[in-house]
Amino acid sequence: MTQLEFSVLDVLDHAAVDEWSALLDYSNQVDSPDYPPGAPAARVMGLLRSAEAVRFDHILARRDGQLVGTAEMIMPRLDNEHLVEFELEVHPDHRRSGVGAALLAEVERRGREAGRRTFIVYTPVQVEGGPARTGVGARFAEANGYEAGLDEIQRVIDLSTVDQAEVDRLLAEAWQKAADYDLVQWVSRAPNDVVDAVAYLDGRLNLDAPIGDLEMEQAKVDAARIRDQERNRVLRGQQAFNTALRHRETGTLAGWTDIVVNGTDEINCWQGTTIVDPDHRGKRIGTILKIENLRLVGEYRPKMRMVRTWNAESNAHMININEAVGYRAVDRWIAFQKKFA
Repeated sequence: MTQLEFSVLDVLDHAAVDEWSALLDYSNQVDSPDYPPGAPAARVMGLLRSAEAVRFDHILARRDGQLVGTAEMIMPRLDNEHLVEFELEVHPDHRRSGVGAALLAEVERRGREAGRRTFIVYTPVQVEGGPARTGVGARFAEANGYEAGLDEIQRVIDLSTVDQAEVDRLLAEAWQKAADYDLVQWVSRAPNDVVDAVAYLDGRLNLDAPIGDLEMEQAKVDAARIRDQERNRVLRGQQAFNTALRHRETGTLAGWTDIVVNGTDEINCWQGTTIVDPDHRGKRIGTILKIENLRLVGEYRPKMRMVRTWNAESNAHMININEAVGYRAVDRWIAFQKKFA
C-alpha cells in the first residue's frame, strides 16, 4: 500500500480547503447524521482568523494524492504550554487501512517537537436512548495508549418544545433568591465596564468546573484576550449572546454565560461558558443566567431551535439546572489523555 504523505493545510489553497471541508462534512454525516453540519463560512474564516492565545495546525494525510485523513492540533500559547488538544478524522472510505494510526503518530511527533507532553482527544459514545454512536474513536484511543480522563454529556434543548410555563416559574423563583442582583446583557462585544470581570470569570473555568484527571492548568485570561476572541467571532460571521448578573451593592459580576450562533444557521447554536463566582453561589444565579440568555437568543434569532451544551458527568449542579430548563442527553464525550515524559 502506498505510503501516506503529510502536510499542513495551506489556507490560501482553495482546492485543498474545499477538499478538507468536504471530508469533515462526510465523516460527520456517516458517524453522527443527527449532528448539525459545519458552518462553511465560520469554518473557513476560522482558518484565517484564530485566537492569538492558541495555535491551530491542520494536518492533512494523503495517499496517491487523495485526502484520506486530517487532524486539527490545538496548542495554547499563553498557558497550558505542555498541552495539545486534537481532533482526528479519517475518510470513511479509507478506515481500517492504517490511516488513523499513522495520522495519530504524526500528531504526536509534531506535538512533541513543539515541546508538548500531554495530548487530549475527545470522542463520542452512545448513551441509553440516544442516537447511534459507533464508539470506534474510544476503542482506537485506548488501543493507542490513551486513558479516559473525563466524561462529558452532550445535552440539547429544543426551544420549540419547552414548557414555557414551567420555565417562567423556575425563573421567578430564582429571581426571588437573587433580588440583590441586576441583569446585564450584550451581543458580541462586552461593555467596557464588565470586560475585566468577564476575563476573570472565564479564567476560573479550569478551577471551578470539573476536569477529572485531565492535566490542565488555569487559563490566563485578560481583557485583551476577550477582545481578541470577540473580534475573531465577528470576522467568522458569528454572534455571541451574553448574560451576566451584577451584584448591586458591590458592582461585582457574580456570574456570566454565553451562547454562540453561526451567522447562517437558524436552527443550531452552541452554549459556551457558564460560571458563577464562588462568593455568589446559592442564589440561583446559574438558573437565571441560563434562562435569561435563552430569551436573549430568542429575541434576536426567533427561529432558533436547538441549543447544545456539554457538562462533565460529575457536575451534578449544572446538570440539574440544564435538565430543569429542558435539556436532554444526546451522547457521552470521553476526553482521552496520553502523557509523555
